[in-house]
Amino acid sequence: MATTLPIFDFDQVLPGRFHMPARMTALPLGSGDIALVSPIPIDDGLAGRVSELGEVKFLIAPSLLHHLYLAAAIDRWPRATVLAPASLRAKRADLRIDRALEEGLPAELAASVQALKIEGAPSVDEFAFLHAGSRTLVVTDVVFNVLRPSGWMASVLLFLAGCHGRLAQSRAWRFFIKDRAAAAASARAILALHFDALVPAHGDVVTEDARERLEVALAWMLAGEALVRRSATDP
Repeated sequence: MATTLPIFDFDQVLPGRFHMPARMTALPLGSGDIALVSPIPIDDGLAGRVSELGEVKFLIAPSLLHHLYLAAAIDRWPRATVLAPASLRAKRADLRIDRALEEGLPAELAASVQALKIEGAPSVDEFAFLHAGSRTLVVTDVVFNVLRPSGWMASVLLFLAGCHGRLAQSRAWRFFIKDRAAAAASARAILALHFDALVPAHGDVVTEDARERLEVALAWMLAGEALVRRSATDP
């Protein structure tokens, strides 16, 4: 069984009292430092638990949808290098972003982590991260794994999204994706990575048959490959 990464969970309450479990993941680096992916609200107690893992050298906003608590994390760890999709600079001009993820990871981070952009969905611009040492894939919204939703609103909305109580991709991606060929290629590239565990930002960690289950969850995205091949052969 794969060794999973340090994770920190948060019950995020969205409009309509929609309870959505959210997660920050720590990526241990070979230097003894750490990177934090998708910061959540961090009080002194949680900051103390994080500091036990090492110095926070990198703060990562993994997509255009996961940045709400980044400013507070920057205030707490002002010396950390802040990484985010390039497009977040336009969406959040108030945030300090030191380096766009599209530029590649800094050497200290790249020695332990591989980043892969999910192409074709510009309103999300999500990046997935492979932590080589633990063989763990960290994703944000490309799949959910909320097995036990909290409250009726969460149950209804996740049911409508097609991802209630199972590892699945929200149907919202059918609106997010504007280039099915690019998205399919990204999904295939993610599945080609060497990982044994999957850590989503929303829901339970997957430690058994992670790659196979992720392939099933990404079936609609992967179907873009066939559509592209068919259009290429049509007269």
